[in-house]
Amino acid sequence: MANDKPGLESAGGSRIRRLLGSRNVLAMLAVLVVVLVVITWPSRFDGLFKARTVDKALEKLDTCKVESDLAARNNCYRELAFSANNTYFCGKVFNSSSISTSCFAKLAIEANSKKLCDDINDVKARGFCTFELAITRVEMPLCNNIDDRTWKNHCYTQLALLTGKPDSCTQIEGSDYAAECYLALAKNASSGPACAYIIDQVKKDKCFLTVGTANSDPLLCAEIAEPADRWTCYHRIAKKTGNVELCNRVSSVFRQNCVDAVREAFPNAT
Repeated sequence: MANDKPGLESAGGSRIRRLLGSRNVLAMLAVLVVVLVVITWPSRFDGLFKARTVDKALEKLDTCKVESDLAARNNCYRELAFSANNTYFCGKVFNSSSISTSCFAKLAIEANSKKLCDDINDVKARGFCTFELAITRVEMPLCNNIDDRTWKNHCYTQLALLTGKPDSCTQIEGSDYAAECYLALAKNASSGPACAYIIDQVKKDKCFLTVGTANSDPLLCAEIAEPADRWTCYHRIAKKTGNVELCNRVSSVFRQNCVDAVREAFPNAT
């Protein structure tokens, strides 16, 4: 019996030591949590504190809140946003998406900021904003990011005109819009190669006719598949330049009309 007591005391001591050990661990964890909170507090709330400080500074510039008329107040906020160069006041515009979006868009364009464009909720306004950036930077990937189809196609067309290359036109959705892009490029470049990219034959012929006549280039007339349009092309260039020989390339049915038109425009032409 005398030997049992030390055993009990030993077992009890072990339990006490384990209990004290677990309490020490909990205490250490608690201290660690407090330290982490203290360390992370500035980084977590510093931005919020700064934002509130900035907002208070901007509020001091707010002279629009005294306007009783809503339309006048909204216009005031837009102008204030422009003068202060800060989108904070664009967000103050109430119940007028057109004023609000135009406000955000203008500041984004002036700042050359894709992020500000992306933050615009209205699809068309966002498209216009991104279009302006794409043209300013001459970057096709920006056109790719436009959701509004009209602005996207317009973006590709303008880039084609800026670069003088048809690559952008190939990205356009819809063959009709692509044809318009190639035609615009051909006119702008005063040459016909861009016309060859047009799939629709009627539109392709129109492109060669337009550019060929504008540049007095009979070689482009020869690219026209439709005979009537080809003859028209030769006729117009002959009348424009006085080159009566081009009338020989017109159908015999209309050849004399071509010759008469040239002689009327150039009485001394032979």
